[in-house]
Amino acid sequence: MTGPPATVPVPHDSAATARDAANARALARLTGARPVLETIAPAREVVPGMTARTILVSGPPMPWRDYTGGQRRAVIGAVRHEGLARDEGEADALLGDGTIEVRPSHDHATVGSLTGVCSASMPVVVVRDEASGRRAFCRMNEGADPASLTFGVWDSGVGSRLRHVCEVVSPALAEVLEHLGGLPLAPIVRRALAMGDDLHSRHRAAGALLRATLLDAVLELSRDRVAERHRHLAAYLRTADYLFLHLVMAAAKAAADSASGIPGSTLVTAMNLNEKEFGLRVSGLGDRWFTAPLPPVSTLRGRLHDGLTTDDLAYVGGESLITETVGLGGMAAAAAMPLQDHSAGSPPEMLRLTERMYRITLAEHPEYRIPALAHRGVPCGIDVLRVAETGIVPAVHLGATLRGGGHAGAVLFRPPLEPFRRAARSLAASPPTPSA
Repeated sequence: MTGPPATVPVPHDSAATARDAANARALARLTGARPVLETIAPAREVVPGMTARTILVSGPPMPWRDYTGGQRRAVIGAVRHEGLARDEGEADALLGDGTIEVRPSHDHATVGSLTGVCSASMPVVVVRDEASGRRAFCRMNEGADPASLTFGVWDSGVGSRLRHVCEVVSPALAEVLEHLGGLPLAPIVRRALAMGDDLHSRHRAAGALLRATLLDAVLELSRDRVAERHRHLAAYLRTADYLFLHLVMAAAKAAADSASGIPGSTLVTAMNLNEKEFGLRVSGLGDRWFTAPLPPVSTLRGRLHDGLTTDDLAYVGGESLITETVGLGGMAAAAAMPLQDHSAGSPPEMLRLTERMYRITLAEHPEYRIPALAHRGVPCGIDVLRVAETGIVPAVHLGATLRGGGHAGAVLFRPPLEPFRRAARSLAASPPTPSA
């Protein structure tokens, strides 16, 4: 995946100075974020531009006719969940003629795990960056079952679990968060990194810390007797392995959005994939997507469930790569030794993986630190120019999914290099001015 170095013109000194100033601004916003989980609410009530006939999905924009796998199944499931179609055929027709619109999550301040599918009634976590005032959103997962919209599955069981989360779990969780007055997330991320999480593929420590805080609040609310809705919430928290992932995704999205749109900045502000393409955005290039076809699933390496091979896998999309943009996930592999078989393969290789990431980033995060590297800050602020010049692509810890839908394990994903090179060439073609 490295290839020869990209041909990127060396900028004039004044342009380089302007670029460094732009990156300093972007980095200050990215690393200075103070994310707080405010509440849980139906997407239609909080997500900008959400309508009753909008379905949000992961990845760069793609015409409906090009969706063929897990994302397609999940979108049709969301249409059925909303009562917009009686069957798959009617849903397909409404999606095909634009009556129901499929939109990229990122354009609505939202991110979603794997398929990323979110519709109007589905509950989303609402995370606010207190430093910038930005809010970002991520759909709550319907539970621990590997059969879910997240993993490209739609059936009656998925529908039932979705309704339970919508009608029972999310209102109870919103009540708890109101009692707490919001929940700061950065302290949990800091502690979890020290306890073996990467905050993308592994969030076991973060999940335990979150559950302890929320259940303490439940007891305070319940006083003498735990209410039935709180029992359902507690049961959900015991098995919702991906809940904290969705919180940190929204936190990363809010931070990255605050660092977006700075002329001349070379900082990567988004990475994602749909069923067929990888895409990225760069701060100085605004909302433009730079895309390339996904590498074959045969290139994925990691740990799959017993009896599975890469022949059983398929891409279904993914927005959780937003965690890597703030230095978590595969960028912080050295913090998560329990993931060695899911990632680089051994402790020394995990250390080397993260050490390589310092070569393509602009800074070390001042708060998120890695004990195994003498408490260095995680490599933060992916620099599209450095990626293009070195041929080193960001390391991504990614969930693996089956061709027919369902969770298959976890893998190390290496994005294609070409989008980084094209973005670098675009930046070089219009260098910033000192006043930018």
